[in-house]
Amino acid sequence: MKRPSLQFSVPCLSVDEKNGPPTFSSIFFELPFPKFPYKFPGRGFFIANSWINGNGRFAQEIKIYKPDHKTDIIKTGKQPFELKDEKTPFMAVNLFQDAVFEAPGVYWVEITLADQNGGLKVELEYPLSVRLADEAKK
Repeated sequence: MKRPSLQFSVPCLSVDEKNGPPTFSSIFFELPFPKFPYKFPGRGFFIANSWINGNGRFAQEIKIYKPDHKTDIIKTGKQPFELKDEKTPFMAVNLFQDAVFEAPGVYWVEITLADQNGGLKVELEYPLSVRLADEAKK
């Protein structure tokens, strides 16, 4: 068993997987909303993670925390996957519907990886700014 690397984590509004490799559209680092609380309508949004350079059985989990960095608003639970060799990646595309953002602020995306021996590690954490749509960027 070799623990993989997280090759990328992409938050976006659209993923097209119909014609070959996935195409990500409307990649974002912030979410401007017209009002709060805001419930994500329609298709919601995606986070795509790619794992590479490992082999064995693993499980990823995605959490999005409120600005207090303690309370999660989204939690995927463990999502198992297997890497048969170090050169073949695994990509997990997660759709998040009905997410509610209660207030503007900096939310946090956390990607964790568990191995078959139970070892759990935060692989990546990044901020996601949520603001009023008419508020100027600061």
